[in-house]
Amino acid sequence: MSKPRILVLTAAGRTGMPIVLQLLSEGFPITAFVHQADQRSEHLKAKGADIVVGSLTDINDMRTAMAGGRRAYFCVPNEAGYLKAAAIFTVVAAEQQLESAVAMSQWLSNPNHPSIHTREGWLADRLFALLPGTAVTFINPGFFADNEMQVLPFAAQFGQLSLPYGFGLNAPPSNEDMACVVAEILTRPEGHAGKTYRPTGPKLLSPQEIAATLGKVLERKVTYRNAPMWMVSKVMRGRLSLYALAAYSQYVIDYQKNTFGVNAPTDVVRRITGREAEDFETIARRYVATTPEVRPGFAIQFKLMLGMIISLLRPAPKTVPHLALDEFSDGSHVVFSADSPEWHQSHEPQGHEPSAEQPAFRLL
Repeated sequence: MSKPRILVLTAAGRTGMPIVLQLLSEGFPITAFVHQADQRSEHLKAKGADIVVGSLTDINDMRTAMAGGRRAYFCVPNEAGYLKAAAIFTVVAAEQQLESAVAMSQWLSNPNHPSIHTREGWLADRLFALLPGTAVTFINPGFFADNEMQVLPFAAQFGQLSLPYGFGLNAPPSNEDMACVVAEILTRPEGHAGKTYRPTGPKLLSPQEIAATLGKVLERKVTYRNAPMWMVSKVMRGRLSLYALAAYSQYVIDYQKNTFGVNAPTDVVRRITGREAEDFETIARRYVATTPEVRPGFAIQFKLMLGMIISLLRPAPKTVPHLALDEFSDGSHVVFSADSPEWHQSHEPQGHEPSAEQPAFRLL
């Protein structure tokens, strides 16, 4: 019996690519949906994937990509258009009578969150839950370990991990573990319909512990410094769009309120994949091995310091308009996940015991 074709969205991304490669290794025919043709899509094509280049917000492209597909992975970048992409995916999935889907959501999913990306994510999840005849599984991750690795060169060169996390805790998962969980569910979807899983790393870590672990891997002392968001936003402006930066500025407030420490860690990675979740040190060692900027050198230090000085001299980016808070009739309706009774009700099991698996949603 031939294996069903699987559509993977954002197939060149940090979870999309390893998902495609794992599914190809198991003999599944794969349609890899990418935003543009480049070396990453060429790599996937060389491995046997069928490439579709298009826009997630163009229904014509989605119809082309989903044609003949029986299963799919929905994941969109942190950019404008989330809800439209989700609506188009839902319509086409219903047209194609998709058998099953795995949807990448987020731990903060909340209809009243300051981030429009999170509000639209909450709505998208409920659209998927209403798909007729499609078994949908939701992945509900928190802050990935990949976020800390973006400032790895600074930690290596100057011994400083400057981030706006306060004293919040997190059990950061790796992209690779997330991809393995998704690929396993796509491969064997039986028993996963309507469930929400939160893959995490194996241990809750404070920002200070994260810094200490990086120091161990880098073989130098690394100190955590709690940086104000206005400073971080200036430095990150060159890496993130204003839309993504606006969302990040709100996520770190929930981080400071320990929202990512709620109901963590979980055993999802082990239960779904059969192996233990990667710890933060293992993840860090992989990044250090592939990041040239971590090697000590005056030229690298000068470049990093010059870039920071230039960034700090620029005006702070205006991110508030990208939160679209005018969607609310009353500012009091806006609430962080950490402060939302509705969020806690749906994310904390009775008795507040850690749980790796939750019912999909309470449809209110």
